Amino acid sequence: MGQKMKLRFQPSGEGVDQVLGELESQVMTLVWDNPGATAREIYDWLSKLNLAYTTIVTILDRLHTKGLVVRRKVGRPFVYTAGVKREDFEAQLTRDVLAGLLKDDSRPVLNTFVDLVSTSPELLDELEKLIQKRKA
Repeated sequence: MGQKMKLRFQPSGEGVDQVLGELESQVMTLVWDNPGATAREIYDWLSKLNLAYTTIVTILDRLHTKGLVVRRKVGRPFVYTAGVKREDFEAQLTRDVLAGLLKDDSRPVLNTFVDLVSTSPELLDELEKLIQKRKA
């Protein structure tokens, strides 16, 4: 990714909500799923939330400032596309969180990670394969 994303990890969230607020996450998901959407379209898709149109514009502006969406003028309105692929976003988020956790004594983090992976034999096998591949 070219531009560094400006994100803050929130462990209480799930998925994208761990670094974006709930509304930012919903808007970002709509942009990923609907490249070239306008603020009006996103507003319409979120109409059940009873938000002001200006709230959606503000959220899109924040996502643009964070480098997550790109906007360009098409006629009068801006159209929004993702500035980063969903997979790249998730990979960068994972790297940033783990790098922060592994700065000092990493044994507790590694033990916890292995404990979590151990709940699934398939994941544990996959982790073992990845470790062996890195050692080779």
